[in-house]
Amino acid sequence: MSRARCGQIASSVLLGFIVFCACSERTPAAPAPTANTVTAAPPSAPASPPKPTGPPVKLFTTRFVVKVREAPSKEAMRIGYLRGGAVVQATTAEPLGYDKCRKGWYGLATGGFLCATLDAVPFGGKHLPERQSLQPDLAARLPYPYGYSRRHNTPMYRRLPTDEEAALYEGYRIPGQPPPDAGSPPGEPPPPPSPEPEAAPLAPQAAGAPGTGEAEPLDSDVPTLASLQGDQGSVLVRRMERGFYVSLDHQMRRGARGYWRTQSNGFIPDKGLMLIQGSAFHGVDLKQRSVTLPIGFVLTRKATAQRLTDRGQLKRTRPPDYHFMFPIASEADIRGTQYEIGADGLYYRAADVTRVAAREKPAEVGADERWIDVDLSLQTLVAYVGAEPVFATLISSGRIRDELDPLKNFETPKGAFRITSKHLTANMDGDHAIDGPYSIEDVPYVMYFELAYALHAAFWHDAFGRPRSHGCINLAPSDAHWLFEFAEPPLPVPWHGVYPRPALPGTRLYIHGTTPQG
Repeated sequence: MSRARCGQIASSVLLGFIVFCACSERTPAAPAPTANTVTAAPPSAPASPPKPTGPPVKLFTTRFVVKVREAPSKEAMRIGYLRGGAVVQATTAEPLGYDKCRKGWYGLATGGFLCATLDAVPFGGKHLPERQSLQPDLAARLPYPYGYSRRHNTPMYRRLPTDEEAALYEGYRIPGQPPPDAGSPPGEPPPPPSPEPEAAPLAPQAAGAPGTGEAEPLDSDVPTLASLQGDQGSVLVRRMERGFYVSLDHQMRRGARGYWRTQSNGFIPDKGLMLIQGSAFHGVDLKQRSVTLPIGFVLTRKATAQRLTDRGQLKRTRPPDYHFMFPIASEADIRGTQYEIGADGLYYRAADVTRVAAREKPAEVGADERWIDVDLSLQTLVAYVGAEPVFATLISSGRIRDELDPLKNFETPKGAFRITSKHLTANMDGDHAIDGPYSIEDVPYVMYFELAYALHAAFWHDAFGRPRSHGCINLAPSDAHWLFEFAEPPLPVPWHGVYPRPALPGTRLYIHGTTPQG
């Protein structure tokens, strides 16, 4: 179950459905220190480090979350963490100390210290101590492959199931045997075989689009995450509703059946998943493209680009792409219609365009300090270094359907914040009183700034430029990655998460404006 949500609402209802913002963090177990956190001075490393006995070892992380501390002590501040399967270089061949760590503390070449007792295995050479799970690919659009549950009741197993278990939990027809009843509780005999054939797999949908699956279950009660859990001791971890997302490791086979192993070490029939690529939209690196603000983004596929003829008439030219970006040179009012004029001389109706302009640097921001500005009215984000804008894009903030109904009001908080933690990925799930449960494994490039509100990638929609989330700030995957690299503190490779501290405070974030309703 989740321990945080993408917004706290007065009625304390859980937030919800995945096509909005599904923000609840499960992986980091401790609250993140912020730039304002006051901590006692951590214990220092031994004054006389051990004499080298060979080349520095590497450390292979064996737990899902491996804490990195500021000093070789359990009492030292937690400054980040690694994930299972990561390989990090130590600074010595032998431990630096044994304070409450039976196998010793190792200093990391990336900074910080790690206890090797249960969390990591020191090794030398090229051979890893055990099989390594698929590590995040930071050069790809998404750090892992992702699958979308195409049907209700898609099973996730603890291990590869036998044919008999697959028959019990998902109605698999074992060759040469009559079909069982799918989903019969363990220990209860199935009813007489049904003559109906096994359901055919669904046709793939466009990347990022919700799938169309089987009919709704006969039971009209809205399920919860708890009700989807498998029985304790059974091979079934849980069932997934249509629209749940999982991060994937690799494909496997058992007999005639194919499965995906997930990053969380579950096993899902491959016919139950559709691979997701995420939106290809991206903002603009202003310095790299030599572009200055203001710029415009086209927000509708029905927009047109027009050219002014010698006779003063507007004539349509090629239609611009959805989310097309263009530098704005000037504006015009032609017969009562407002237009944005691009640097290429083309006219775009202002109603079809979001205009992104520069904002004055807040007084407290340093001359070379990095900061982020979010305009809820325009659904835009601009990153700055001092007074210079360096990146601009569209976002999707919290949606407001009814500002008086806490179940339909998910406005993103406004104010001045700092990034309080950064996570390469974080699991997000929860229940909603109307929409039911949602679950997204390994949401990429998560940066929390207030309670459970975060900036993060959203690979499940392409509606950037309009409110869409349950309070978080959604970004296209490539934009979220760019901003994650831009914001402080930096995430050392191969860490999975990092926390700001007084010496490395989180980047400032300013959120203002009025969210459009609807």
